[in-house]
Formats: sequence, structure tokens, C-alpha cells
Amino acid sequence: MSKSTAIVTAAGSGLRMEGKIKKQFRLLDGIPILIRSLSPLFASPLISNIIITAPEEDLELCEKMVMSFFESPSKPFLIIAGGIERQDSVFGALQQCPPDTDLVFVHDAVRPFISLDLIEKLHNIASKDKAVVPAARLKNTIKEIEGDYLSKTLIRDRLIQVFTPQVFQYKLLRDSYIKAYKDGYISTDDAALVEHYGAKVRYHLSSDLNLKITDEWDFTLAHLIIEKNILI
Repeated sequence: MSKSTAIVTAAGSGLRMEGKIKKQFRLLDGIPILIRSLSPLFASPLISNIIITAPEEDLELCEKMVMSFFESPSKPFLIIAGGIERQDSVFGALQQCPPDTDLVFVHDAVRPFISLDLIEKLHNIASKDKAVVPAARLKNTIKEIEGDYLSKTLIRDRLIQVFTPQVFQYKLLRDSYIKAYKDGYISTDDAALVEHYGAKVRYHLSSDLNLKITDEWDFTLAHLIIEKNILI
């Protein structure tokens, strides 16, 4: 059976949400958002170990939080200090992956609504095609702008929105990151980085409720999803 490492990026500052607590540590219906994002990864038999990137000043807080909610963790986990940018955090985590890692799942700590079924489907696709991202079709018309005016209407049928976890063959993602650092190439999206170096990335259509909590409106939507018990 292949071994998969999950990298969970929780090193963000959360500046777009009010309050003194970073958004990944805020309580969502009594449970920190980070813990909700980690729970399916700890529960999935397809994930062998987990690496969490956290702000350097919050390493102890993060570890206490994980140990509090997962008193007997079902698999090894490691918490490391994140970098200045997301790309730095992921690259640092890639260097901590066990040498026998086959696949790597890269997941945002503020996406608390992934499922075991999604993890399995992405795992199966990546095992064959080396790279896959979860995605959903767009419901609204998308426009390009120039200054204060619309400049172009994009063809919606050829556009999708992508989420995490993004899943890659470990060597493919690691080698792409090494090349990116040598070339000075910067990307906020792992799939875009892999694509830049010529790899093809599959997409898997999934629920558009795979919400990334970035502001107070997202936080409100997340509460509604839980309150109404909406399955994704």
C-alpha cells in the first residue's frame, strides 16, 4: 500500500478576519477550524502521517491543540514553523516528509469541510495520474477588467474553481519545488507550480462547499453548513 503524507498549511496570519485569534485557531461551533480540517486526515487510513506548518510563535499552542483533540493520535504528526510565504511553508514541509512517501496531500488549514470519500477519490486518481486537484464548476459569469471597465468575458464552460487538498506524487512535487527555488519562480498554488514545469494535473469535480474561511462571511457560511448539517 502506498504511503501518503498530508501537509496542512496553518502558518497564515489571518489578517482578513477580525479579532486577536488567528482564523485557523478560531472556534467553529466549539471546535477550532484547524482541528476540523485535520480530523478527516487523522481518520483516513490512506494518510500515513501529517505535517502541520504553523506560525513560529504558535508552535506550542498548535501542539497543545492537536494533543487536546486527538488524545491518542492515530498516526505520527509533526508541527514545524512555516515560512514567510505559503510556498516556503510547503517546501519546508516537503523536506520533512518520510523518504518512503509516495503521495503528498497539501491542504489549507482553513478548509474544514473535506470528507473521507474525497480523500479516497483524490488518492486513487493521484496514484494513477500523479497529480489531481478537487474542483467545482462556476455558477457566475467571470469578467476580466482593465482599470474601471470590463475588458473581456471569459468562457465559463472552460473554467473551474479549485480547492484543496491538492494531491501529487511526492517526487513530482518535491522536484518542482526545487526547480522553482532555483529559478526564482513564485506561485501561491501547488498545481500551478507543477504545471509550470510541464506536468499535467487532473481535476476531480467535487462539492463547492469545500469552503476556505478567509473572512467573516465565510465564517458565517461555515456555521450554517454545520447548523443545517449539509453534507458535501
